Amino acid sequence: MTDRELEMMLAEALNHAAPDDLEGVLSRCGERRGNVIMLEQTNQMNNTQTTQKSTKRSRWWKGLLAACLALVLVAGGAAGGMWYQGNRAVASVISLDVNPSIELKVNQNERVLSCRGVNQDAAAVLADMDNGRDLEGSKLDVAVNAIVGALVRHGYLDDISSAILISVEDSNADRAARLQAQLTATVDGVLQSAASQAGVLSQTMDADAGLDNQAQQYGVSTGKAALVNQVLTLNPSLSFEGLAALSVEELRDLIFIGAPAMPIGKDAADYAAAEYAGVLELDSVVADVDPELDDPTPCYEVELKTGFGEFDYIVDAFTGKVLSGPKDVLASTSAPQSTTPATADPAPQTTPAPQTTQAPAVTDIGVDAAKSAALKHAGLSGKQVNWVKAKKDYDDGRLEYELEFIYNNTEYEYTVLASNGSVLKYETEPVKGAGGGTQTTPAPAATDIGADAAKSAALKHAGLSGKQVKWVKAEKDYDDGRLEYELEFIYNNTEYDYTVLASNGSVLKYETEPVKGTGGTQSAPATQAPAATDIGADAAKSAALKHAGLSGKQVKWVKAEKDYDDGRLEYELEFIYNNTEYDYTVLASNGSVLKYETEPVKGTGGGTQSAPATQTTQSPSSGSAADIGADRAKAAALAHAGLSASQVTGMKCERDCEDDHHSDGHHGRIEYEIEFRCNGYEYEYTIDGSTGAVLDHECDRDD
Repeated sequence: MTDRELEMMLAEALNHAAPDDLEGVLSRCGERRGNVIMLEQTNQMNNTQTTQKSTKRSRWWKGLLAACLALVLVAGGAAGGMWYQGNRAVASVISLDVNPSIELKVNQNERVLSCRGVNQDAAAVLADMDNGRDLEGSKLDVAVNAIVGALVRHGYLDDISSAILISVEDSNADRAARLQAQLTATVDGVLQSAASQAGVLSQTMDADAGLDNQAQQYGVSTGKAALVNQVLTLNPSLSFEGLAALSVEELRDLIFIGAPAMPIGKDAADYAAAEYAGVLELDSVVADVDPELDDPTPCYEVELKTGFGEFDYIVDAFTGKVLSGPKDVLASTSAPQSTTPATADPAPQTTPAPQTTQAPAVTDIGVDAAKSAALKHAGLSGKQVNWVKAKKDYDDGRLEYELEFIYNNTEYEYTVLASNGSVLKYETEPVKGAGGGTQTTPAPAATDIGADAAKSAALKHAGLSGKQVKWVKAEKDYDDGRLEYELEFIYNNTEYDYTVLASNGSVLKYETEPVKGTGGTQSAPATQAPAATDIGADAAKSAALKHAGLSGKQVKWVKAEKDYDDGRLEYELEFIYNNTEYDYTVLASNGSVLKYETEPVKGTGGGTQSAPATQTTQSPSSGSAADIGADRAKAAALAHAGLSASQVTGMKCERDCEDDHHSDGHHGRIEYEIEFRCNGYEYEYTIDGSTGAVLDHECDRDD
């Protein structure tokens, strides 16, 4: 808020406090007149005194009016001051430090007054939030949630050893402690939902001018400056400047081991490993450095990703000496040889698998060439766009560039192969908050039939015309190496979702469902007669009932929908029997069961279920060679979440069979769906029933 806006707001507050009401003001001042001569007495005096007393009376009224107005304005000013104190005055300063350092100033209502990146790394994290300005006025926990989410997306909290420091600077000790606990829970929740195992450190501080000066001098937050001073307390011989350059996780570990010496830092460890490996001259090398200062031998674990393999190194944290890893990897055309200097207490060695060396010079075209490839594909030039991200990544055994730029209120995201500049994937979407402004789309390539033709293909497949439907979405997407159109439209309270191949208009996938809130009553459009590959809904229902060992008279049907998925026509079926809900996916061509699961009907308390006779029910604690059993599945989920059974509530475990429709009639992979709650969060896991591996998991705030 500008000074002018603040003045206008204060003026408005004073207007409400001092209304334009002269008579009211004077009447409220009546009791303060004291020994003033009243008008009736003045009229009894002689004429020679009348003019003089009239002048005095006029002066008296003016003085009285001024005094009363002053009193009202003082009261209004006090109210305005109280408003300013509650809304614009800084009550607390919150800093979040990883290596990026971000500072938030908040008022006593926990609203963000300002957000700034203290160092260059923080500027990149806040770029998508208008350098922090988008967070002004938001609730503190919302802003912190957004910042930590951005830190996770930028890869700062990926490793289990990484850490984030929360610092609360506030003169009110009770408020500081409350904010510390609140923000620690918020950050921990974001990390858990992102499956990050990073540590969370927190501290409270009193306002300290000396600390503020240190923070400004060395370009860090006051919170990180306080953490550096903790290290200096253990070892005053270390330099503040050198420690300020370290990450929070390095400082944390340094405090833990007593700060015996100054670590070399991540950049130096990266350089030492790359020099030892003989790849300093290669631009295509991507390094991942993980500080392990709290190991028996304090070190940095360095992983070098190249176009011809990945190599692991252990670098001494204080001397920079390479303790383990292959030397001169380019000198060998087969398996790199691991050369480990002899030490009294050798560090663990990681020997990479044999590699086949290729000429590295052609494995990376460089970031500028990757940008050019993306721009060429989009039909744009570098002068037309605003770059948001250009990051090199190693994925699926290949080096790629992740690129993002904005043009005409549209965000473009590209994945470009580093070896030759080919576009692996791209997508576009309106910039958030831009209102989906008018976009200028590059002319479609020869392999793109265009949005109108894609719409026509979807409508023809549905047996409808453009006049009959209401369009919801028509987006172009590049997925799995092919250009596609994602289409959605509504007809007669039914939503149609289509994926159409951009090169020829063929339908890759479609599904229909009732529009929410319409009660599900549908008048289906006239459709073509089912092909010979569709057994029909009744036959699909019979197949599901037969599999469950039930009859149509025993069950209550909930859903029977036809869906087109993964290039095949399927039936999605749901029915209820004995307080148990059965979900089935049946192949439309022959009635084979592709997938099924059962669960208690919500609100029935998980009542006693009579399992169909055709299914063999295992004891939850038992297992077989192909099924680990429910207890081991629960244990695997808890271990992944870092929790114990005593810490969680509402534990649920359901056994599911993902059918791969084997020709021998055996069912496919067994999975366990695990749910539990802890500290206000709900965890959901999918565990492989034969190995105990975590197939999928998520963590959300429990509303």
